[in-house]
Formats: sequence, C-alpha cells, structure tokens
Amino acid sequence: MIEKTISSNQAALILILFTVGLKFSVLPAIMCDYASNNGYIVCLIALVIDFLCTVAVIVVMRKIPEKNFFDLIKETLSRPVAIIIYAILAVFFIIKCLIAILELHDYFIATLFEELNPLYFIIVLSLLLFFLFNKNLRTFGRLLEIFFWPMAIGLMFTLIYPIQDIELTNLFPIFQDGFYPIWNGIVHTSFAFGDYSILLILMGRISYKKGSVKKILLYMFSMVNFIFNFYIVFVGTFGDTAINQSLALGELPLHNPFPSTIGKLEWLTIIIWTAILTIEAGILGKSASICFKHIFNKEKSYTPSIITLSIILLLYSFSYLRLETAISIATDGVVVTIASLFQLLLIILLYICYFISKKQKSKVPKGDYNVQKYKKNS
Repeated sequence: MIEKTISSNQAALILILFTVGLKFSVLPAIMCDYASNNGYIVCLIALVIDFLCTVAVIVVMRKIPEKNFFDLIKETLSRPVAIIIYAILAVFFIIKCLIAILELHDYFIATLFEELNPLYFIIVLSLLLFFLFNKNLRTFGRLLEIFFWPMAIGLMFTLIYPIQDIELTNLFPIFQDGFYPIWNGIVHTSFAFGDYSILLILMGRISYKKGSVKKILLYMFSMVNFIFNFYIVFVGTFGDTAINQSLALGELPLHNPFPSTIGKLEWLTIIIWTAILTIEAGILGKSASICFKHIFNKEKSYTPSIITLSIILLLYSFSYLRLETAISIATDGVVVTIASLFQLLLIILLYICYFISKKQKSKVPKGDYNVQKYKKNS
C-alpha cells in the first residue's frame, strides 16, 4: 500500500532540500581541488545536467501519476530486476546519508565545539534519525512548508556576509588548463548530485494539480541559481585558497563586513544549516527505508528502518568517524564511475519501462483493461 500522497508544493520543497544538502560544506573545496578557480564552472555544468535529468523524470511521472517506480519496473521487466535496482538505490541513499551525518559532525566542531565525542554525537542523532525514518513523506513535506523560508533566509546570510570581499579576478581565467580539469571535477563529485533520484521515491505519491510541474521546475531552477551564486561568492572570496576551506558554509560567514551586532546573525546560519543537514539525513534514510520496504515487501514494519540505521552505523564505524575517509571513498575513480553510470541508468530504465508499459496497455482491449483494473483494485 502506497503512503499518503503529498502535494506538488511539498514534493518541490523535498527536492530542493535534497538538492541543497551536500553542496555547501566540503563540495566547494573538492571542486576547486580538481578545477582550481573554475570550480564554479564545474558546479554550473553539473547543476544543468541535474536539472535536465529532473525535467526528464518529471515528464514521465506526470504521464503516469498513479504508478510508483518499483511497480513500474516489476510490471514491465520483473520483480528481481526491481529488487536489484532498489537495492543499489538504497546503497546510494545510505552513502549520501552517511556523508550528511559526518558533515554535520564536522560543522559542529568548526562552528560550535572545540571537540565533540563522535560516539555521543551518533547515539543522540541515531535516536532522532530512527524517529524520522518511521515518519511518512507527508510529514517531511509539512515540516518543510513550515521551515522553508526561515531556512532560505538563513542561507542568504552566507552570501550577504562576504559580498564586499569578492575579487572578480579570482574567477578568471576560465579554462586555463583546458576542459579536462572541469570534466574530471564533474565526474569525481557525482556523489553530491543525482538529486533527481528522490523523485523516483516520490513517484506515485504526488498529488498533481494544474501548474504543478511548472511549480516544481520553477523551485528547482531558483535553487540551481542560488547554489551557483554561492559558488561564485565562495571562489571569488577565497581565490587560490578555496581548496583549503574544507567547510565552506562555516568559513564564509567569517568574512563579515558588517558591524559585530549584525555579525551575531551568524548564529542564524548555524541553526538553519544544522536543521537542513539533519532533515536531509532524515529524508535520505527514509528513502533508503522505502527501498527496503519494497524489497522485503514490509510496508507496516520497523524492519526497513532498523536495517537502514544499522547499515549507516556500520559504515559510520568503518569510516573511522572521519568525513575525509567517506569523501575519499565517494570520490574514488571506481566508485564515481559506478555512481555516474547508475544515475544515467535510472533515467534510461525509467523511459524503457514507461514505453513498455504504454505498449502493453495499448495492446489490451479497453473492456479487458477495465476488468483487469477492477480485479486489481478489488
């Protein structure tokens, strides 16, 4: 049984948070590591690719609003294929969830604490995450409807603080070393993209209204524009030293040209970013739990959430509680190749299944189709 449907507005907000989550901490420095001062170009190209893939997914979703991705694969190809795809998708979400958790830990150390025991941190966070994993997607949607604008305002301060410190010369020259560093950066940072994958989890759960698709795409375009501006500010502020700013969102507020009384608003950024990473981890873990629910056919059970949290904790231990370890794995050549191919495969598979489903439906006489539909609903 599919969970309660969510509104198109809630779906748009979930997609936005999913898009923002892993792009404002360690990713800017990693991009600058591969492409130097052209890191913002890497970001732009990757965002455009993601946006086009988002459009491609939404087109199919809108045509079959009642069908979820797992059932679509199962009915057109086979259940084993659907299980394999969802197992890989669960791993994809879990790895991104782990990175979000480790980023949150490092962000606390950079902004709030000189030292934070990772064991105490993960115990408290695990209780919160397990609670979130067992909530439905509508709960996340409603939560974001309440906190979206405070979050957006909080993030805006990361652009306002250093705006007078931007040196336009830091953004040039473009393509100084050719296109290879940029392409290399796109490939090796693919772990932070592929955000349209959350739409495959939302597929069949969205309640569409007139103009819903335009609203989702407008929200997504606005967020793409904001993220790109953030990277321009980041590179323009730090220049050649951007590669050393391992937590971009923690470093930018330090470049504050305003009086100290206004500078106290840095706390708003800290609180908002903590909320964003926590909810991001919750949505990622929830997505993985939904994958396991389909795989094991356990809709009303804590088992998928327990499996998800157990794997996250296991990987958390194997990473030696260090973000650098998780990032080195996520940017490994073999891992990024597999991740990039899988993200492309999801789009191809979605369209293959859609056209097969459409062809199968066209072969069934209208009367027989209605009888089959009645029997299925019964």
